[in-house]
Amino acid sequence: MLHKLKHLGSDRRLWAWLAMLLWGGILLSAGLIRLDVFGIDEAAARALLLNWSVADQILSTVFVFGLPDLRAVLFAPLGIYYSGSIVAAKVFTMLLAYAGVMAWYRWARRDNDAESALIASGLILISPALITQVDAIGVGPYLILACGLAVWLDDLYRKAQRPLGGYFFLQLLLLMFTVSLHPAGLAYPLALLWEWYRNPVDPRQQRHAFIGIAVALVLVLILRMGWHPQAWLLNPLLALGTSLIGPDTTNETLRWVIGGLLAGALAAIVFAERRRMLTDFAPRIFLLTAIVGLVAADAAWGLMSLACILFLGVPHLIRFNKLFAGRGFMGQRGVVMTAIFVFATLAMQADKGHQVAIATNQMSATDQLLLALASEIGADTDRGKAAGDDAGAEQIRIMSQWPGRTMLAVRHPTFPLPRKDYPDGEALLKDIAGITHLVFNPYDPANRSLGKNLSMLGARTKTLDLQEGGAIIRILPQADTGSESNPPGPH
Repeated sequence: MLHKLKHLGSDRRLWAWLAMLLWGGILLSAGLIRLDVFGIDEAAARALLLNWSVADQILSTVFVFGLPDLRAVLFAPLGIYYSGSIVAAKVFTMLLAYAGVMAWYRWARRDNDAESALIASGLILISPALITQVDAIGVGPYLILACGLAVWLDDLYRKAQRPLGGYFFLQLLLLMFTVSLHPAGLAYPLALLWEWYRNPVDPRQQRHAFIGIAVALVLVLILRMGWHPQAWLLNPLLALGTSLIGPDTTNETLRWVIGGLLAGALAAIVFAERRRMLTDFAPRIFLLTAIVGLVAADAAWGLMSLACILFLGVPHLIRFNKLFAGRGFMGQRGVVMTAIFVFATLAMQADKGHQVAIATNQMSATDQLLLALASEIGADTDRGKAAGDDAGAEQIRIMSQWPGRTMLAVRHPTFPLPRKDYPDGEALLKDIAGITHLVFNPYDPANRSLGKNLSMLGARTKTLDLQEGGAIIRILPQADTGSESNPPGPH
């Protein structure tokens, strides 16, 4: 009996499961995860809506949004068993985020040491970057998981020595999944091509790998037609600063300072690992995600970069600490413990700020706009029912800059904004016949033509709300055009 208990106590898998349950339970019980539909990533909203529509066999406007990223494949069980549940989607993302961290831990323990792997894993699990990405169902946790699985699959495929076996096609599917998520996912095919160029198993298998990677890459780029909706050329320093002090911190100076320090650490790690990147697949793909993803330095890129800093930087920090080694534990690990204390303090303060923001229902400017739209449509529906028009709610049709998030918030048919340049407002009105509401940011350069056309419509439109996040425009029925219009934004 004692032997069995001793064996259980030394089983790392058991401790990993217990740590996952503890971590997930803390996130949910401490209020670090929103349980409503607001704050969701737009791409995740589209993938979820597609699955729910297919599972419930409902003809939905989500089919005109275009092909979502391949998280839609992973979300299939959610559509079948938990259709309509945002909580299930967030718990699912939480589990996959933990699995991704454990995949990186497995590599770090094997190639570095258990101490640095444990430190890096613990710090990334409490980081605001990971927690807020789980809360938003962002692509960051899925990128971490994909990179961790990529290292594992490459090992399995090379050991299997079967050029066209199952691992080969699994690797290509994972490549397509990773590239579909984010521009940083292009690091996977680049790292894999270099690996097969420098370290081929045999010429025939190398040729198969090159052809397969090229076909998979072209196919996913054609299917996705880019990475819509993806913001480009963002400030990487702000993304790195936010990854550690969270999006709810109002001190912009601190954000810039932390971002600058983390950027310096990332650059130093890239320099220190430059030779290893040429020979080792794992650090190559990890660091290439940070380098390639600079073109779209959003929250997902910030999480990936922070993971690279921790998993690749902590071993260097431990070796640096040994240069000044003194007697005792603090002499051996004083610098490391100081860095851990500073990181954990900043992260926990940011996590507390995120919890307060959720408890007080603080939202982003876009979510506040969508909440106002949901309230307005609910009021219109109530007025229609009070007047005896029970079908009034069925007539609402919306065009939105954020169609996935809007449909989740208002639960009415939603379409993407028209992207044509119309000669005048009447041409626009004819093309969007049947639409009752438009929701967009009139100050976004991409919407300048739309705002100009709406300003020409006179009494045919009414501005219901104008906020920092955007405007809500009501397209008035022909009989109601006597009321004054109030077109938004720059004309």
